[in-house]
Amino acid sequence: MDTLEHRDTQLTRLLRSAKNATPEGLRSMLRPVVRRVVPEDIRASVHEPPVGPEGLAAADRWVENHYTIRDGGTLRRFFFLCGCFKSGTNWVQNLLNLHPHANVRGEFHFEVLRNAVDQLTNVYWFLGSKPRLREVAIDGSEAMIRRMIYASTRDKPGATWLGDRTPNPLRTMIRGAPQIIITRDVRDVLVSWSFHHMRVDTEMGIAVPFRECWAEARPGFLADPEGFNPLDGLLGHEGWVRHHASHWAQICRASREALPQLQEDGTPVLELKYEQLHADLDGEVERLYRFLDLDPALAEAPSEATKTRPGFGREDRKSFYRKGAVGEWEDVLPENIRGIIKECAGEEMIAAGYAQDLNW
Repeated sequence: MDTLEHRDTQLTRLLRSAKNATPEGLRSMLRPVVRRVVPEDIRASVHEPPVGPEGLAAADRWVENHYTIRDGGTLRRFFFLCGCFKSGTNWVQNLLNLHPHANVRGEFHFEVLRNAVDQLTNVYWFLGSKPRLREVAIDGSEAMIRRMIYASTRDKPGATWLGDRTPNPLRTMIRGAPQIIITRDVRDVLVSWSFHHMRVDTEMGIAVPFRECWAEARPGFLADPEGFNPLDGLLGHEGWVRHHASHWAQICRASREALPQLQEDGTPVLELKYEQLHADLDGEVERLYRFLDLDPALAEAPSEATKTRPGFGREDRKSFYRKGAVGEWEDVLPENIRGIIKECAGEEMIAAGYAQDLNW
């Protein structure tokens, strides 16, 4: 944590530099200070970005392809960042947002819209299934997606790549729009996910069958977060482990099966591994920027302040950014929990390269 004295020093330096700064330069200087001082949820709650001179109508008309619009004299493109929960989607979002020409927000959950459009256009006796009307429906849904992303990313006018981050499998939201997917070992995902639910103060994100377990375990976690054994909470609940291991496998399987068709359709897809980001941050970040034709030299360097370095320095069990570790599961998961994971996700672990077989 930064001390108040350190923050005051940084703000003083910033004010001294501001006299001769351009608007974009001043924004660049302010950005890391705001990230340190103002919590993300507060920034989001007061965020009302302006739209361009054409208003939201700029997002209605695509040019060149369905994911590119002309905003005045600027071309802006849309992309999507996905992957399983607790697999590093926030990390990749933060890395992308270090670049002056990228702005990513989450979570939109456009799959709700796409599911409705699919139903509207695929039931053969619905008028929407007729080719001409199906095209109208898809065009309309893509315009809505472009509008929503565009409206939420106007706080960074220099951004030419506008993105959505939602934990989901690969799926077309806008035809041809580039997609980035990050994968993490299910065993570490489960450990991280179990701690995440212990720290939040609502049961809304927990499936109904597991809420009683959560309610019984949470007082113990709050009383002694550092001494809390995750196996005394959700991670020790067989049904919870089975449910979420299966969910991880479903996301991985759906993405693996969708990839060939996306590539055949000409959709660019970048596959990242959480573990490789830890092992070679600089190389993977360059690969990330190059994927979107962004110059890595223009980006702010990763730092602890922006939550973009591997790990978070020390474990904070009451923080969204708890630990960011690789291989933590080895010291946490007992044989019975490992057996459940093998049963529910073993095949996808092998397909994703996290195991050679089930003998681990």
